[in-house]
Amino acid sequence: MFKKMTKNIALILLLLFLSACGQPRAKYVFVFIGDGMGIIHMNAAERYLASMEDKGGIVPLAMNQAPVHGMITTYSANRYITDSAAGITALLSGKKTTNGTLNMDPEHRYPLKTVAETAKDRGMKVGVITNVGIDHATPAGIYAHQPKRSNYIEIAKQLAYSNFDFFAGADFQAEAAERDSIITLVKQNGIIYINNATAFQYLEPGAGKVLFIHPDSNHEKALPYSMDRNEHSITLSEMLMKAILMLEGPEGFFILIEGGKIDWACHGNDAAASIHETLALDEAVKTALAFYEKYPQNTLILITADHETGGMSMGTNYGDNRVDLSKLQWQKGSFTELIREFEDIRDYLIEKNGIDSVMQNPGWAFEFVVEQTGLGDPEKGLGMNEYEKQHLVAAYEQSFTERNWSDPYEYMLYGSYNPFMMAVSRTLSRKAGIGWTTYSHTGAPVPVRAFGTGAEQFGNYYDNTGIAERLLKVLQ
Repeated sequence: MFKKMTKNIALILLLLFLSACGQPRAKYVFVFIGDGMGIIHMNAAERYLASMEDKGGIVPLAMNQAPVHGMITTYSANRYITDSAAGITALLSGKKTTNGTLNMDPEHRYPLKTVAETAKDRGMKVGVITNVGIDHATPAGIYAHQPKRSNYIEIAKQLAYSNFDFFAGADFQAEAAERDSIITLVKQNGIIYINNATAFQYLEPGAGKVLFIHPDSNHEKALPYSMDRNEHSITLSEMLMKAILMLEGPEGFFILIEGGKIDWACHGNDAAASIHETLALDEAVKTALAFYEKYPQNTLILITADHETGGMSMGTNYGDNRVDLSKLQWQKGSFTELIREFEDIRDYLIEKNGIDSVMQNPGWAFEFVVEQTGLGDPEKGLGMNEYEKQHLVAAYEQSFTERNWSDPYEYMLYGSYNPFMMAVSRTLSRKAGIGWTTYSHTGAPVPVRAFGTGAEQFGNYYDNTGIAERLLKVLQ
């Protein structure tokens, strides 16, 4: 009996030893952040794909076919509803901080080391890719340590001094003169600065450290929404392909990829733009999965979010029970772009006919909406009843008055957006079967998906600080 117990104990110890020695290590790590992306955003994209094929159910996203699924809580050190700065700090440093803070403790006394910095210390190459400003909160969360996420000059300087290897995204927030000094500093620190699509395409391994500021960066210091982009524009997926080409090697790499405009679309309750941004992020995940197929033994792909935005739901009190998201196909551009066009036309008409005449005749606005979104066209399944029409007329009139930012009822209806176009956006969402509870973030837990080496670490339900802890366990 004693002999048998001794043998069993010895076997257990041996297995534990071998397990410790054989702890899977990831040489190539992809971390995808769908900024603002909750489980419903992912499901809406899947339902949209199915609706477009006139199918029931869903067409699964690549990210949702991961073998490991989990959920994480997202609260910050001082708010149950986090912002992106505190969210990315928790994800990459494993520590809670206050909203607005980037990789510093809540009292702003000392910096918090990120997983990316640890990866660099271990000899790995590091890259960050985004479709918003490269100094925006989430991408900055990989390299910056600042008491305020709005310290854009200092954040940009920390990019230049980070010693990371590959940066790609939209432009810096700084004004022209300050931006020029930032670019000079970047170059002085041995980073190749590229703002040209052709030069980007010709980048080859061995060129050195790279900062690619996408030439399509717009006045918002972000890339256009997927719905609005030029078909020849470099995509999130293509930026990732280039990063892989530049960073692959014996050292391994750690790459953060942010789909930042999911969040932006949902702040504006733009269902179609949110879906297309989620699909764009999924295309980038497919790029990582193609790489994973070559190196399945030492590649980790992790997909998660910093928070949920919009309080998105599938099904509303007034919506179609079928949740027919194909009704969104008629929307020709993001509501950000449609609002700009709407206001340009309105201003032209006011200049030509006077404000009173334009305010009393909303017919042109309804024609614009039918043409640009399909809303109001019964043949597209988007006819409106009398209540919906009167709701839009009231919002149209409201769009000519000075906004009362202190009126909670007005904010509840329109947020900080053009009242008429916001009413259109929400009505279109309802017609498709999508509801919204807010123009901001929520405290809802967000999904985690993992493929590859160490993926099993990321299942279950835990706090967002657990992402950094688990990443540190599987880094090479």
